[in-house]
Amino acid sequence: MSDPTATTVQSPPAKPTWGETLRVYTEPATLRMLFLGFSAGLPLLLVLGTLSFRLREAGVDRTTIGFLSWVGLAYGLKWIWAPLVDRVRLPLLGRLLGQRRSWLLFAQLAVIGGLVGMALANPSQSLRPVVWFAVLVAFASATQDIALDAFRIESAGTERQGALAAAYQTGYRLAMIWAGAGVLWIAARSESATATVYEQGAWQTAYLAMAASMLVGVITVLVSREPRPRDADAERTERAVAAGRFQREGIHFTWPQALFFGSLLLLLATLVRAPMGGVGIGEVVAYAVMLGVAIAGMRFAWGEGKPWRVPVARGAAPAVAWVDGVVIQPFADFLRRYKWHAGLILALIAVYRISDVVMGIMANPFYVDMGFTKDEVAAVSKLFGVIMTLVGAFLGGVLALRIGVMRTLMLGAVLSAASNLLFAWLATRGHDLQGLIFVVSADNLSSGIASAAFVAYLSSLTNVQYSATQYALFSSLMLLLPKYLAGYSGSYVDKFGYENFFVSTALLGVPVLVLVWLATRNLTTRPQERPGVLADD
Repeated sequence: MSDPTATTVQSPPAKPTWGETLRVYTEPATLRMLFLGFSAGLPLLLVLGTLSFRLREAGVDRTTIGFLSWVGLAYGLKWIWAPLVDRVRLPLLGRLLGQRRSWLLFAQLAVIGGLVGMALANPSQSLRPVVWFAVLVAFASATQDIALDAFRIESAGTERQGALAAAYQTGYRLAMIWAGAGVLWIAARSESATATVYEQGAWQTAYLAMAASMLVGVITVLVSREPRPRDADAERTERAVAAGRFQREGIHFTWPQALFFGSLLLLLATLVRAPMGGVGIGEVVAYAVMLGVAIAGMRFAWGEGKPWRVPVARGAAPAVAWVDGVVIQPFADFLRRYKWHAGLILALIAVYRISDVVMGIMANPFYVDMGFTKDEVAAVSKLFGVIMTLVGAFLGGVLALRIGVMRTLMLGAVLSAASNLLFAWLATRGHDLQGLIFVVSADNLSSGIASAAFVAYLSSLTNVQYSATQYALFSSLMLLLPKYLAGYSGSYVDKFGYENFFVSTALLGVPVLVLVWLATRNLTTRPQERPGVLADD
């Protein structure tokens, strides 16, 4: 007779076979991510890397190009309007397509309009129209990312997020081939035979072709199905209960909570002012330290001690409840789940891609200054290099399933920092096509591995109730500091040269290794299991 008090020891789940591991790439949710990833990846180079090549050819100086990279801060600030994308339904489109697809389509149409404007504007005559249309494209593209990240996270369970991330990265990198190699190839073929200087007509043709290419994403959105919607009645009931609670009890908060959101707003205001000048690195560091102190204080005072109370008027209670549910709770949920470990996680997210992002702004001006032609850059950097990134993304997805996300994250961090040293070596070689092939291959392979692992890591941190807002917070934080520092890359190159610049960007990756190691040792919360919820799967 068996002992009823005996403890049953459950064996760990068996690892998936290689066949099961690879079969996930043929599932509908994964294939959707391939095409939507293409739509997400297309605008990025057109407002950053490819645009810097175009501007340098038009005679714009490196310092100006560096500061114009602050257009990319839109990707780092998208968490501000992510709650709207997450919870607010667009009129008409929302009823026709649903929450996620309506925002995707709206953003894609705005990207198309901005690319058409960039095509028609001439930077050699006036830089301002190009910049404003680039800002439109960047903000619309960031909005598309918010909706698409939520769509992806809600499309499958946690165990498949690595594969979805790899498919997303594959589509993203294919778009980068087209927005990098494709646009240079089109521009080169559209130039007159005797062209020796910048030709606006050639770039106009190329950017109009890119605007038309966004139809891939538009068609995918129209033929896809919406993830199963939230229970709207339950949400309304929840907000009504919250409104009544705020009216009776007012708003309660502790000093770390007040310091956290206050320093977050100050840091945001500082980075928004960055493109207008007058913002020093000391100011950014000061607010970041305040943010860290607030997170550290969560360990001791989140919900402990006597909180402050602010009364709420009867008429304002519903609005306060809405702001609390849509804006405050996604951030509060993350801090409640991870407490003081949230500081370590946020620090890792903030710097993980710093080597790649800071170096990438000067890559295209570097190619121009080294004498590489459009065709050479298109073939090596924008075509062959991106193919190597696809290989890296695939390897990253497979490695995340086989050896775990954190180990793959460490591998990607090591390779990303080391590959920047190869650019420093290339800077001593001048116009060396074989050297360019070798350096670009190594850099893009490491970038693909790091990207796939990092997207899977970010996805594992989210709560499915706040998927769009929390993922937007994480992916925005990933870009804020790197994009801010990248704005000074042009002036750094002008003062110290390309070789010193690339060595410096490699050294920026050293703290990342320490943070990955610490994050691995301090994992205290298991990622949530998320069943797939697409209506057509």
